[in-house]
Amino acid sequence: MTSRGVIAWLVVAGAAAGAWALQQAPGVPEAARARGVAQTVLTESRSLLMREMNEKGPAGALQACAAVALDLAKKHEAEGWRIRRVSDRVRNPADTPDSWEKGVLAAFAAMHAKGQLRPDTEQVEVVNESGRRYLRYMKPITTAAPLCLKCHGTPGDIAPDVRARIRELYPGDRATGYRLNDLRGAVSVKIPIR
Repeated sequence: MTSRGVIAWLVVAGAAAGAWALQQAPGVPEAARARGVAQTVLTESRSLLMREMNEKGPAGALQACAAVALDLAKKHEAEGWRIRRVSDRVRNPADTPDSWEKGVLAAFAAMHAKGQLRPDTEQVEVVNESGRRYLRYMKPITTAAPLCLKCHGTPGDIAPDVRARIRELYPGDRATGYRLNDLRGAVSVKIPIR
């Protein structure tokens, strides 16, 4: 069972420049660490995918996408962290969101539908689960570049060899049919708080 202690819900309007920022909660340094790790997942994923796409093409790059998130997760699992990418339309069943993540994804989707989802949108919250406190953090992932559509786009966007490779690696795939700038999912970080 989860009980919530809200630190910041989604984003808060920033200064006159119109910036959006996460409200830092005093005494919860894990929030900044979670943001850094999420940004690393996104940055390293993009960098690796671009390199793999150039070297091996989209079909060859499919497994590299999952490898980045898995490598980062392994780096932090000894600390009790859980880092993964989640979506309501998963390619890998391991990326199925839990109930907290589903709620945040729904909030991100509502923001996206209203044109309010921004690159710096994020969600952070402290929750109690099974008698333990955790910092939960999510940052949305969008199909912000045409490159994303080579594996996640509509059938016309995805080459036949890529579709075949997706079917081979992920028989239950539901992560296609996206258009440019759609909400694809989110990076989710869960950190135990001592």
